[in-house]
Amino acid sequence: MAVAIFHIALRSERDVVQARQRAREVAAELGLDNQDQIRMATATSEIARNAFRYARSGKVEFAVGLEEPQYLEVTVSDSGPGIGNLDEILEGRYRSSTGLGMGILGTRRLMDGFEIEAALGGTRVRMIKRIPRHQALMTQRAARELNRRMEARTPEGPYEEIEQQNQELLKTLQELRTRQEELQLLNRELEDTNRGVVALYAELDERADYLRRASELKTKFLSNVSHEFRTPLNSIISLARLLLGRLDGDLTAEQTRQVRFIESSAQDLQEMVNDLLDLAKVEAGKIRIRPKHFEVHELFSALKGMLKPLLADNSSVELLFEDASDLPRLYTDEGKVSQILRNLISNALKFTPSGHVRVSAELSTENFVLFQVEDTGIGIPQEHHETIFREFSQIENPLQERHRGTGLGLPLCRNLTMLLGGKLSLTSEPGQGSTFSVWIPAVYVGEAVQAEEAESLPVPEFNRCPVLLLEDNPETSHIFETYLRSSEFQPILAHSVAQAEVWSARHTPSAVVSDIYLGDDTAWGFLARLRDRHPSLPMIATSIYDQSRKALDHGIDVFLPKPVDRETLLRELRRLTRQTGTRRLLLVDDNDVSRYILRELLHQPWLEIEEASNGTAALAALEKKLPDGLILDLLMPDIGGFEILRHLRASPATENLPVLIYTSKPLTEAERAQLEGWRTRVIRKEDVSTRLSAQPFLDWLSAAGLSPTAQ
Repeated sequence: MAVAIFHIALRSERDVVQARQRAREVAAELGLDNQDQIRMATATSEIARNAFRYARSGKVEFAVGLEEPQYLEVTVSDSGPGIGNLDEILEGRYRSSTGLGMGILGTRRLMDGFEIEAALGGTRVRMIKRIPRHQALMTQRAARELNRRMEARTPEGPYEEIEQQNQELLKTLQELRTRQEELQLLNRELEDTNRGVVALYAELDERADYLRRASELKTKFLSNVSHEFRTPLNSIISLARLLLGRLDGDLTAEQTRQVRFIESSAQDLQEMVNDLLDLAKVEAGKIRIRPKHFEVHELFSALKGMLKPLLADNSSVELLFEDASDLPRLYTDEGKVSQILRNLISNALKFTPSGHVRVSAELSTENFVLFQVEDTGIGIPQEHHETIFREFSQIENPLQERHRGTGLGLPLCRNLTMLLGGKLSLTSEPGQGSTFSVWIPAVYVGEAVQAEEAESLPVPEFNRCPVLLLEDNPETSHIFETYLRSSEFQPILAHSVAQAEVWSARHTPSAVVSDIYLGDDTAWGFLARLRDRHPSLPMIATSIYDQSRKALDHGIDVFLPKPVDRETLLRELRRLTRQTGTRRLLLVDDNDVSRYILRELLHQPWLEIEEASNGTAALAALEKKLPDGLILDLLMPDIGGFEILRHLRASPATENLPVLIYTSKPLTEAERAQLEGWRTRVIRKEDVSTRLSAQPFLDWLSAAGLSPTAQ
């Protein structure tokens, strides 16, 4: 709500001068600094002069906005002919020898908010300057008192105003000279410390690269070990079941008991291997979310049948599923939701000696569904509520001897919940049971970041550039996440400065995109602290208010006014981080299965993959549009790989095209030498089929300068 202070009718040039004086005086009364007082006075004078010059009359109204953040509002209106080419002027395309339109553009840059309406019946310009937060809040009573003081003042004459303008100009020049001297001193200091900083960053880069490779090796080790364990474990379980089935003769009671122990131990180990593999995939960012529509009551029905065998060991526990038929359909990964609930329910059944385990679902908010697994079991002490979510951590209790676990189920549940964009919490007391609450978005929009769950914050993916998005508006966050979802950038969504601080303390983003105003707070302090730690980090600030000048003063690289469109955001991110967007690969292989495997292995948001099923189709595709790289089979029915390579290396346009040979053909020494001379790399299909790893292809892309992080 804006409260009017006073107004001035524009009937002569003297009234224009008075409007300028009043704008400066009101700005001073409201606590604006000297620079903002000058900006307010200059903007009011420019628009008022336009109104008098082109309409010969008009009105200037001053008002104060009482809602937070409070602001000074100046409205200049006239009843003149309007502005016919307003859009052309506002876009900066209009050129006039008289200067028409230039004042409007300049005024808009001086204000925090600027609106202009022009029609045949006149023009109305509304200008806003925010009142500093440290000032006392303006009330209606204070506004009336300000109106009384302003009405009591006698306006000065034109000569006094010219003198005042000259003083303001001299003061501004002096401030600029002081700033220039400070900048020169700062530049000298920066030059003195630059060498030390360069050496420090080289050491930090080396350490970061070492940690990245160590993390990749750990993930690769877990994946490989898990895969290698699966085959012998399946064999042990199958052999145990053969023995228990008495297909090769009867067993004694003691032998039956021993074989059941073998089968049970192998199943426990298999469960741990599966959990290890899932955790490794989550850490490596290789878990694929496959959202689809499904009904919650159908999911509950499937879980009830799936978990019924667990009740056979404990008939004193009742598994209850509440009716969920009135819930709307969800659009998320049904398999991941089922896996989370299955782990929570099986844990509850294990540690509930008697009573019940109740599973329910309800619409928590407009966009979230709350799943709850509540039991009457032994409960968990408050000091262990975070311990159980750490890998391989278990709590000693009387039931632990009977139900041995891996300590991986609950950490996996929390990570999967985060991947779905939700969160998981626990309420429990010893002897009073436990309640696990899982909030899942009804519509999957991406991974969530929770500051209070610091251990579960997402880590940067090694094949994408992490961009920290600091935005408190959920709709805008969703839009930004959608913009980056299918690009070479990994969006890290933070909804508050606290969340951004938690994440940036552990990881270094490739760029930061931050809203300036976050509720009652601003992002300037956080961005300054981040700039101190990472002086060359690209930063983009956004706001509905024009804060380009202030952003520049705070060392921000780019200011983008809201709403921000996708092409502008990606263009600025790629320019600041020196990224080049998606890469195009052409897969040439006559075997459909081989192409399918490659397409699945190379499923990356920054890779655009095209296929050719023979040599003729490959040459046609190369003629139509040249890719960034080529993966080529040597044995094809029409035109072989050697002929295609000979054609490529003979043309200046493709002589340096990166080519990877992907073949099962045994190569002679002469063929190897020929391929080496053509600057190609060879990966054998047999090696890929045994490991099913995308790493050799990603290494080739990186060596060829085609990975998203290659500079």
